[in-house]
Amino acid sequence: MTDTALLMTMSDIAGLAHVQRPVVSVWRSRSAATNTPFPTPVSRQRGVDLFNADQVGSWLSATGRGNNRDAAADAAAYAVPDAHDEQTFRGVTALLTLRAACDHALSTLTEAELVDLADEHDPDDDLLLREIEALGDTLPTLAAYVDALVEAAFGPTPAFERMLTDRFKRNLADEGDLSLSREALDLMAETVTALRLTQPADSVLVDPTGSASDLLIAIHQGEVPVMTANVDSPTARLQRRRLMVHGIVRTELQVLPSGAFSVTGAAVHVAQYPSAARPTMTPVQILSDIEQSVLQMTDEQLAVVLAPSAVLSDTGLSREADELRSSLLRSGRVRAIVRLPAGLLTGKPQQLQALWVLGAAHAEVALADRYAMVADLVATPLGDAAIDDLVSDLAASLGSQRMVRAHAFRFARLVLTRSLLASRRSLVAGVSTVIPARDQPAAALAVSIDRLAAKLEADVVVEPASEIASTSTVQELLTAGHLHYIPGNRIAAEDVSDDVIEGAAEAAGIRLIGPAEVANPSQLGHRSIDRLRFAAAYSSGRVTEPGDVVFATSPRPAAVVDTEGTSVVLFPARILRIEQADPNGLLDAVLAADIQAMPPGHRRWRAWPVRQVALNQRQALADALTSLRWEQKQALDRLGQLDELTDLLMAGVTAGTITIASEALSKGTT
Repeated sequence: MTDTALLMTMSDIAGLAHVQRPVVSVWRSRSAATNTPFPTPVSRQRGVDLFNADQVGSWLSATGRGNNRDAAADAAAYAVPDAHDEQTFRGVTALLTLRAACDHALSTLTEAELVDLADEHDPDDDLLLREIEALGDTLPTLAAYVDALVEAAFGPTPAFERMLTDRFKRNLADEGDLSLSREALDLMAETVTALRLTQPADSVLVDPTGSASDLLIAIHQGEVPVMTANVDSPTARLQRRRLMVHGIVRTELQVLPSGAFSVTGAAVHVAQYPSAARPTMTPVQILSDIEQSVLQMTDEQLAVVLAPSAVLSDTGLSREADELRSSLLRSGRVRAIVRLPAGLLTGKPQQLQALWVLGAAHAEVALADRYAMVADLVATPLGDAAIDDLVSDLAASLGSQRMVRAHAFRFARLVLTRSLLASRRSLVAGVSTVIPARDQPAAALAVSIDRLAAKLEADVVVEPASEIASTSTVQELLTAGHLHYIPGNRIAAEDVSDDVIEGAAEAAGIRLIGPAEVANPSQLGHRSIDRLRFAAAYSSGRVTEPGDVVFATSPRPAAVVDTEGTSVVLFPARILRIEQADPNGLLDAVLAADIQAMPPGHRRWRAWPVRQVALNQRQALADALTSLRWEQKQALDRLGQLDELTDLLMAGVTAGTITIASEALSKGTT
């Protein structure tokens, strides 16, 4: 096909053969001593073996391995040319765009004819001409590769997308690692779609960064007009090529060197920061870019912005950045602030993102009474139902004051803008979606508790109240000194005893609490460490105090209250200790319950929201929970005794060693 070899990684081969990656390793090792050995690597880049695609395709066809009978023909779709650098990548995407534009094969054309064709389709050199010219004498070879790639991928569009999604093929230094997960793209697409429904039909999509192609393609439907910045960066040109391949008609947005631009009529501005063109943007630069959008927005325009929560919602900004964010809040155009769960950036899964919805300031609301919708979904997986409900909340936030009051928000609450400006906490502080609020009114809740307490003969009396619920994140409580963090101890495996601690052994050993005990509290006391050994080998080791909350993040968030204390916590389990001199409404049982309620996968424990108890109710709740725990223990003891009695009766009667008096009828019989 070409004079230049096409190369594949082991992962590429797995994709070509439609098998899992480990299968290829098995083929490679097991075929080594056969008559059809696996092809040998032809080169190695960044520690990764590269194989000749033609050899791999022939080997798969000859051996019948894999689940793709057309492997030899499809190899080009999973391979890249030798010496595939950034310039080659740009040239190949330009040729794919040209192939889509002219709708015929390129391999029959000479180098000069290819350049002329590129000039014909891109006379102003907006997206592909210079990239094709830069290929020089490799142009015919790469044109043949592009034809093979298009045939193997069944069209220019899937071929282009395959080039983008394969990180080995892409590897562009100036784009950063800002790819969004499917959940993030779905959220942005549904949010923008919902907002456009509130606008005239001729509303346009605006990308002021010139590099948000992932968002535009996820959002674009039908004949929606798209405007993107006239930036001449490689990233902006790549975006324009991608839009053209997808058949999306774009118009130019003139952005001045100062960052200023102008859009007339109804529009929805869409942006992700840092942008792909400027992946190292600082918080000040991000907020300055958002400010440019706000300055030019008319009342009929809206905006949806995705950026790190450290910039849009959290504390810790520099003075300049904080002043910029405060200025944006004072403008009244920030209508919704949402902190999102981790995992939305595929390359940085632990970095939290936040979303802003911008719109017209509330004209009918006095400045002092203006508000924003605030939500914290850091612990809420973005499934379809959650996205639907959040989008509903976001759309409602743009309505009139009457519409907002009539909407039943699932995730959000309304906060006065002046309160956000005055607070030194996160903009979403106090908003929790982890612990579901009771749907029952206070009176109905009190009746339910009274009914249960009466059935259980529990000495609990409650009354309806109107206290405002309070929550804070673990990080906020640590910073304020209401919580203390103590890491777990790293104990050598040979120092851990698996004997159950009881009797004399309890005096010689210290109870261990590790992730296994946290996940299954019934295992408490099954592992220990000798007291003398711990003192001698782990002189800096720490033990628990009564009331410490021991927690783990994997395989899912879990916590247990160590009511006894003097236990050794085994890493990676850790300790959260409430400051008894200033607990600020924290209660160990509530803290542990909140951690237990966290969904799987939420390992960013410092961002976990924690409920706080009103100061005048803290001791009363603690006493009530202690009483209920005692009742639970009594019930468990009775269950154990009933199980033992059941076993003894069955054993005795079946063995003929005892008989049951016929008149001894039991409860539950007829």
